Amino acid sequence: MTFPPRLRATLLLLLKLGLLAAALWFVFRRISPRQIGQVLASVQPGWLGVAVGLFAVSKWLAARRLNYFQRAIGVDLTEAVNLRLYWLGMFYNLFLPGGIGGDGYKVLVLRRAYPSKTAALVRALVLDRVSGLLALGVLLVALAWVVPLPLPGLWIWRGVAGLGAIGILWGGAVAMGRWFAPFGPTYWRTQGMALGVQAAQLLCTLALLAATHTVSQQPAYLLVFLASSVAAALPFTVGGAGAREVVFLLGAQWLGLNAAVSVSLSLLFYLLSAAVALPGALVGENGLQGAVERS
Repeated sequence: MTFPPRLRATLLLLLKLGLLAAALWFVFRRISPRQIGQVLASVQPGWLGVAVGLFAVSKWLAARRLNYFQRAIGVDLTEAVNLRLYWLGMFYNLFLPGGIGGDGYKVLVLRRAYPSKTAALVRALVLDRVSGLLALGVLLVALAWVVPLPLPGLWIWRGVAGLGAIGILWGGAVAMGRWFAPFGPTYWRTQGMALGVQAAQLLCTLALLAATHTVSQQPAYLLVFLASSVAAALPFTVGGAGAREVVFLLGAQWLGLNAAVSVSLSLLFYLLSAAVALPGALVGENGLQGAVERS
């Protein structure tokens, strides 16, 4: 059965909302909202402000990384115009998940100025996402060497994961050079920026831990955060909400962390990401298309 595009988008949104509700039900069946409320009530505003600033820096780096991919295919945007478009896309991804979304909107705007590059623009966005996931994988492996994971044969697992991460990085460079030739020269630069994005978000998470007065087992919380970022990157819920909380809860149970702090950390990260994305509404669509075409 084929559904009209608008109906299909509505059904997809309802499915995502259903998965979000199920995820939150799963979390709050296993942890008391009162416990989370106690953690959130004790948050230090100063550290919360630091976390917001670090997250904004991570998104600025992410916007620059995407611009390198775009310039590799001849889409020459100034950093200022690219940042405006990126921030508006962030707003759409988080607050208007039922429509075309932020990535779809960026392609829509850019294809009007570069009508022959639609397929290349889609590839650029996909590779941008892939570079972020590769960076997450590398940092996950690095933290797995620090955190005492409850796994039999831990050293073997760590060795295999480390070799796998190195192999994936080099394999990515070879694959991009062979099958995505226009993007090949950007690989190591964009991958380095992807690591910078995730490093800034790890610092953001450390600031959130400080805001919640959490000083013990910080590497383990960071490991769970990275795993939750992988889950949130999958398009199963609205803005990654719900999926991140489930991973934080399960990760806390697996590693013996404070579950209330873990879930509170997830909620705080979602709220600060919403706060950073919200100014994208001020960018607005008016004049943006012309700015892209003049860029």
